[in-house]
Order: sequence, then structure tokens, then C-alpha cells
Amino acid sequence: MTNPNHLLILTSKTGGGHVSLAESLADLLADDYTSSVVDPQPVWIHRHYQLVSRYALWLWSAEFQLSNTPGRAALAHRLFSGLIRSRLRSLIAQEQPAAILSTYPFFSWSVQQVAPEIPLLLLYSDPRTLHTAWLTVKDAALNLAPSREAYQQALAAQVQPEQTHLIGWPTRRQFYAPDGDAAEKAWTETGFQREKLTIFLQGGGEGSAGFARTVEQLLALTGPDGAPALQLILAAGTNSRLQQIFQNRSACHVLPFTKTIAPWMACADLVMGKAGPNMLFEAVTLGKPFLATTFIPGQEEGNLEMIRAYGLGWVALTGEEQLVLIRTLLGQPEQLSAMRETVAAYSAWNREGTTKIRPLVQATIAQKGDADFHDLD
Repeated sequence: MTNPNHLLILTSKTGGGHVSLAESLADLLADDYTSSVVDPQPVWIHRHYQLVSRYALWLWSAEFQLSNTPGRAALAHRLFSGLIRSRLRSLIAQEQPAAILSTYPFFSWSVQQVAPEIPLLLLYSDPRTLHTAWLTVKDAALNLAPSREAYQQALAAQVQPEQTHLIGWPTRRQFYAPDGDAAEKAWTETGFQREKLTIFLQGGGEGSAGFARTVEQLLALTGPDGAPALQLILAAGTNSRLQQIFQNRSACHVLPFTKTIAPWMACADLVMGKAGPNMLFEAVTLGKPFLATTFIPGQEEGNLEMIRAYGLGWVALTGEEQLVLIRTLLGQPEQLSAMRETVAAYSAWNREGTTKIRPLVQATIAQKGDADFHDLD
């Protein structure tokens, strides 16, 4: 029997921030529903992503583009169905969800084949340019588009307009309801000066040698007094090499892996790192301009366009470009202030949009319940 207060949220551990997006949904809906966040794909898919994302991004981009046509996307859905159908059946039998939500495009067709009686809710995880796989299923119970661009693309693809809604990009609770005391504690722990430019720098991935050079160059920047011109909060994640190199460096606070990063980002004037959509919109939610330093080809190119189009920060994809920009911001802090204003404007729009998610999900599930009740008459 279906549990009316429980949701199954399907996601993928293959980059693009799908897991963080799923966790954001669970956070937003936690007052009304319990949620299970699950990746139903076999382990070898995760391993494939880890390998190509570290050593062959060109291959990941090629796979992304190859499936990005209606015919090939439909074929990919059928292939995925063969991989996850059995796992899906077991999950649904175990969870008995009132609805199934997905933050990954290649699950929707499979869900409809396995459990057509359960409402399917899709949260598009492409903020600028939708992958065609999102548009294969046109009759989901609810389609949530996190940007104006994604919304227009869905309507143009003839996804049912009455089930399609423009929202904002949801973030986890630590970002939309930040803990001021935790941010103060983070400031104290860094020992940093509040009046000096502070950058939150994401660098926990592979390829630390090139990234380490960038950190060294930033820390080498000095002011008129010869002291470091800026301060770095270096989110090293699980990258033990980065932690060892910069652990005791002046003006650099090394942050090991933690899921609670909002207080640390709140200390920064600028957030700098890979242009993943979640980190971008987490920075925006906190009102922080974002500096994109790299991206996954194909999958994250649209995020660069979002940054430029809405004034969410800057794009500087080489170490030289990054240093030029940072020097400019140090010499002309009014540029950072101006960017904060455009970030604040988009943040306000985004926050208003995300407030629609909870009532939309509630209404969709209630509508299904009413339909089932009338079917019994």
C-alpha cells in the first residue's frame, strides 16, 4: 500500500550536481514528506563516470552530445531501462512512495514503464540548455523548470504546459536558511581579517598539480605593505595532497571534506571553482558572486552562459585570466560591489521561485489521490 507521506527521489552520482539537487528537494519537502534519495544505476556506471571525468572529459562530452537528439535520447532511455528496471521494481515495492521524483533525465521513461500508476515528478537539472532526454517523456505529472530558459525549451518541445512550472534552482537548507552563528564560528576559526578580500576556493578534485599552482599564485599576491593581498578558504575535500601543501600557509584556511559548507562560503566575498550548477546557485543563494574556473564540456557549458547573461559573476578558464581578474578586483573593489547587486537580484527571483515547489508537489500528489478515490466509486 502506498505511503502518502513518503517520496522516492531518484538521482545519479554522475556529476552535474544531481545528488545535491535531490538532497535540496528532500530538504524543501521535509516538513510534509519523508524521502529516500537513491541512485538506481549499477556500480559500473559510477565507475565509468569517475574515470572519464578525471582522465577523459572529452569522452564524457562526446557521450553527452551523442545522446542529445530526440531519436538517440529515446534509444538511451530504453537502454537505461534494461539496466535499472529490476532495481526500480524492488525500490518501489520497498519504498511504496506517494510519488517518484527524478533529478536525472534518463530515469523518467523507465519509471513510467515500471510504475505508471505512481505520479512522476521531474526536476530539470540543466539550468540553461535542457538535454533532449528530459523532453522524451512529455506527460509527467509535474515538470519543474529551474530557469526561464529551461521552461521555454520544455514548452517548445510540447511538454504538457499545465503540468510544467517555472521555479528557481533549489538549494539545501543550509543555504536558503543559513546559520549566522555557524558563520561567525567559521570566521573565528579562520582568524582572517574581515576587511580583506576573502575567496572561497573549491579544489577537492583530481589534477591537484595545476590547481596548486593557481593557489600559490593567488597567495603570492601582496598589498602595498607586503602582506598577502587576499585570504583563501580552500575547500580541499578529500584531496589529501592539497591539504598537506597548504595546511600551514599564511592567509589560507584549508577546509577538509564536509557537507556543511554554507558557513564557510558565507565568510567569502567571492566563490571560485568549477561551474557545477549547485555550487553556482548555492553561491547565488548566499548573495556571493561566482568565478567559474573550469567546467564539464557539454554538461556544464550552459552554466557559463547563465553567469554571463545574469551577472552572477565571471568566467576565467585559465590561471592567467584568473590572476588578471583578481588583481582587478583588488584594485577596483567597486566591480565586486556592482556584481553583488546583480547576484542579489537573481537570488531574490530564485528564492521566490523555489517557494512554489512545496505547494506544487502537494497539489500533484493530492490530485492523484483524488483520482484514485473517484476510481473506486
